Amino acid sequence: MTKQQSAGGQPIDVAGVQPVAQEIIRAVAQVYLAHLGPALVTLVAHGSAVKGGLIVGSSDVDLVAFVEATILTPSDELPLGRALSLHRDLARIDPSPFRYLSGHLYPVGGGPGPGFIPGTYHVLWGSRDVLVATSDELLAAARASLRTLDPVAMSAQLSNALLDHGEDRLFNRVRLLATKVWPVMYHVACLCTADGVAVWQQRKAEIVTLLSEDPLVGCTATRWKDAVTRHYLGGETVDTALDAIRAGVAFLEAAAAWIAHRA
Repeated sequence: MTKQQSAGGQPIDVAGVQPVAQEIIRAVAQVYLAHLGPALVTLVAHGSAVKGGLIVGSSDVDLVAFVEATILTPSDELPLGRALSLHRDLARIDPSPFRYLSGHLYPVGGGPGPGFIPGTYHVLWGSRDVLVATSDELLAAARASLRTLDPVAMSAQLSNALLDHGEDRLFNRVRLLATKVWPVMYHVACLCTADGVAVWQQRKAEIVTLLSEDPLVGCTATRWKDAVTRHYLGGETVDTALDAIRAGVAFLEAAAAWIAHRA
């Protein structure tokens, strides 16, 4: 079964979602429908839950909800009371083997720019009229992002953060670094191939393979992938976390050199 009737009668369609994520996403969709009600216009899943390439213990389940602006605050946020109630139900859902349930909410007509990427998203419920990115838009976004890449600043932030210890602070630093490293890798690959859509449709391991022969970024891309895989598969130890941070910064430095070489 890949469809289940929602409270409003329209089916929740998880047919385009990876099998490992289907039950999780169905449960999350039910929560969104229950708490957003008629104001929910479209619910979309995207990322590794759709295109595959799950890194166990690291990848998120990513969803985007588009709602009528009338239920939002002037700053386009869900009112706190409603968000508290919604989270109480989300907290009952076990996201494993994914790490987190990651949700974003926008008024109809808004959304993440430059739009969803063909082959990496799936409309779970509601209108299918969503903004879709073109290859040229993704290439422009890659150039804009790489212009602001500053590995020296990132290294300094991490160095300062490593003076802290307790709870999961170190492991959270690896997570935060991953949200920087992987997009940079995709942006570099976009400019290498000049085909933004095709690049973003690929899984992380495929992007590493694509870049592996590049003399400036290839070795560090592979080293990052290996280090972050060991970190999550090995149970997140201090040693694997520090190795992953070292490898991530090395890749960002190599990417900065790659950008300077192209200029």
